[in-house]
Amino acid sequence: MLTVPFALILNSEKVVVTTQLYPDGTGLRQVSAEADTNIFRKPLDKWTRDVEAGGTWQKRWRHDSITKSTTTITRNFITGRMDRAAGGAVPEIVDVFQNPLAIYTTYAWAEQVKLKYHSEANPAEAKAGGHYLLYHVIMPGTVTGATSRALISGAVAREGSISGSHASLVLDASASEHTVTVTSRKLRWGYLAIVLYLALFVIYRGGSVVLHRIRSRPKRI
Repeated sequence: MLTVPFALILNSEKVVVTTQLYPDGTGLRQVSAEADTNIFRKPLDKWTRDVEAGGTWQKRWRHDSITKSTTTITRNFITGRMDRAAGGAVPEIVDVFQNPLAIYTTYAWAEQVKLKYHSEANPAEAKAGGHYLLYHVIMPGTVTGATSRALISGAVAREGSISGSHASLVLDASASEHTVTVTSRKLRWGYLAIVLYLALFVIYRGGSVVLHRIRSRPKRI
């Protein structure tokens, strides 16, 4: 599960959480937030640190913009193979061991995102101000689907924006919980090379046998 303090979203110009899933199941988690330098420079550092993403933040960067008078804090960490122990996120990988005949390895990333409200008025504040969380996912191969759904009565799944291996979803901050699902697939080039080699070998051997039989026929006098 990803948990983001509502104060971070409320007081930032933009908050982006990025998850990158690698082919072996390991991954990178990153949070980046931009806010007014004069007012939120110190609180921004705490709010980004309080984001719970299934691991301990390992690196931190700060960029102070001169033209916009804003500060951007970025934190990330690299984790081992992600599973339910890593913040409740659930990656599923179907490769050659699970499906030997498929020419694609398929990947699926599912996560529950929770916004940590500080008062009962926060949902109304979020709705009135149009606040949201940007959720980015980078998958192995090509993304085939990306949806999010707020866990409230009557909510429907919303399609995300897809570009190659990237998926972007906008999570409405007026809902405290969302589910996110992203799928992708990657062509098994090594598998295809082996199949092609075997096919060519069979054709070659079959052609050699036929040619040998033709040459071995007795010639008519």
